[in-house]
Amino acid sequence: MELKREDIQSLTAIFPGNCAVYKLKGKTLEFLMSSEGAEEVGHRAGRVFLQDVQLDFYTKVFKNDRRFLREAVEQAVRKGSAECVYRFGYEDKDEFIWVHTIVKYIGELEDSPVLILTFRDAAESNQAQLELLEDMDTIVYVCDVETQELLYANRAAVKNSQQQGSYSGHTCYNYMFGKKCVCEDCQLKHLQLNGKQELVRHDSDSDRYLNIEKKGISWYGHFACAHFINDVTEKKRNERMLAMERETSAKAAFVSNVSHDMRTPLNGILGFTELAMQSKGDDKREEYLEKIRTTGKFMLNLINETLDLSKITSGKLEMEPENCNIQNVLDTIVVSAYANAEVKGVNFVTELADMYFTDVYVDVLKLQKIILNLLSNAVKYTPKGGSVTMIMEGPQDFGNGHNCHIAIIDTGLGMDKDFLPHLFEPFVQERSKVTRKIEGTGLGMAIVKQLVDLLGGKITVDSEPGKGTRFDLWLNLPPGMETADGDIAGNNYPELAGMKVMLCEDNEINREMIYNLLAVYGIEVISAADGQKGVAIFANSPKDSIDVILMDVRMPIMDGLQATRAIRAMSREDARYVPIFGLTGDVDEASVENAKAAGMDECLPKPVDIPKMLDCLSAVLNAKGEN
Repeated sequence: MELKREDIQSLTAIFPGNCAVYKLKGKTLEFLMSSEGAEEVGHRAGRVFLQDVQLDFYTKVFKNDRRFLREAVEQAVRKGSAECVYRFGYEDKDEFIWVHTIVKYIGELEDSPVLILTFRDAAESNQAQLELLEDMDTIVYVCDVETQELLYANRAAVKNSQQQGSYSGHTCYNYMFGKKCVCEDCQLKHLQLNGKQELVRHDSDSDRYLNIEKKGISWYGHFACAHFINDVTEKKRNERMLAMERETSAKAAFVSNVSHDMRTPLNGILGFTELAMQSKGDDKREEYLEKIRTTGKFMLNLINETLDLSKITSGKLEMEPENCNIQNVLDTIVVSAYANAEVKGVNFVTELADMYFTDVYVDVLKLQKIILNLLSNAVKYTPKGGSVTMIMEGPQDFGNGHNCHIAIIDTGLGMDKDFLPHLFEPFVQERSKVTRKIEGTGLGMAIVKQLVDLLGGKITVDSEPGKGTRFDLWLNLPPGMETADGDIAGNNYPELAGMKVMLCEDNEINREMIYNLLAVYGIEVISAADGQKGVAIFANSPKDSIDVILMDVRMPIMDGLQATRAIRAMSREDARYVPIFGLTGDVDEASVENAKAAGMDECLPKPVDIPKMLDCLSAVLNAKGEN
């Protein structure tokens, strides 16, 4: 509809409130006329306010709010009317009022759309809310969800901001935290009206914790986000202190338990040693020595189990699967279990009729440790005349990806139902008049559970006091390739006679022990008390006169790794290929890799497994013979 200026003037005169008429030229509002002004807008008379909207109207609308006005104008041209809310005033001085505007399209003038805009104060209906926010100790600010520009900040926010002065023109992250980028956890664009997001931000520079709650709100007609921030630093510090106290308490309990369990066998070793030294009869001395060996093995087992548990719980124990023949694995387990059961007078039975596995791909040592722990426990807690049965079946589908089922059933002492939930906890043992007489570390079942989890299996237990216990184990044993039997030498190692070994060991007792053990097999041993002396001995020895070097890793003056590097760096030919075996108590993966990187061929764990060491020496001779 084509309008005349007289029509527009008449319409303006009768239009209620404060209104102004504009002609839309492109994207610019060109002022035509206004009413006299009636209602106050921002504590200014309507007449005064209307003077501000005549020339350069857009320049007094805050930059980030101009799009609201433009969208309302475009919508009014298309649909007839629209409304919006925006900040109007002096942005550089942070002086503004919230203005509510209704835009109406009334026709065309000189081929341009004509619009009437009515203005009223938008803050009146929100005044009570603003006063409440201003008085809060909680930091409160509101920002635009698209641009993150601050629309409002209460006194607490201004006081705690990283910027001095007005919040106008700042993004929330920049104003509150002094960051120029958009915050990394900002989800404002995905926030819905009345939707919430809560997080705790830690400022590592000041060690300050802030709990930040974000809520999507309607702010003067715009979708915005309100932030509510509380300092929870003290709470977090208290939580950390409590966690540290719990950790300290747990470590103290762990050390106390280990200390108690180690002292018991150590007292036995020292006591029987004293008795052996005072004994005048060979039979009695031999009996004491056997008890020393048995108790020593128990103590070594406790140390190994403690280290295993530590590796498992710290995530350092890794899977080392290999191809193996399951029958060979079972033979090793069954022979050991039969021996334990026979000594105690317990009937040991295997039911393997439904076991059709041949070659599998599995971590053999972990599988053996699981089954042996269960069997040794079953034998330990089964009185003389009782029975222990091992059942193995598969491969077949047992559900959850498991193709193997193993059951260990005994007719022993059994366990109380109340104790079963704690069975797999470290250092936990059921205490009764009978069980307290049975030695145990309290670590076996904890390690079993951890190893089963590591293998991706499942274990359950059912028990009844006086009637026995049943463990059911489900595993997945993937098929593998057939492997050859790895036995190397006979029991007496006759081939080792005349072999020449250089031993570098700083501990005099260990040096004497290994020297005498190797001498039993006719091995000539050259000893060095540190790595530097060992390097000198090798350098001055005739070429190929030393067959093997046993190198302690931790030694004074020059440690085993340094000594190995020094030997490998020598110009003589045999320095490059002489076998060097490390002796160390650190047999974790990283330590072994460091040893091999230094030039060692293999690491033998301490206390030294004599048969394994002899096997290694025998293998060296076999390799020499083949060459």
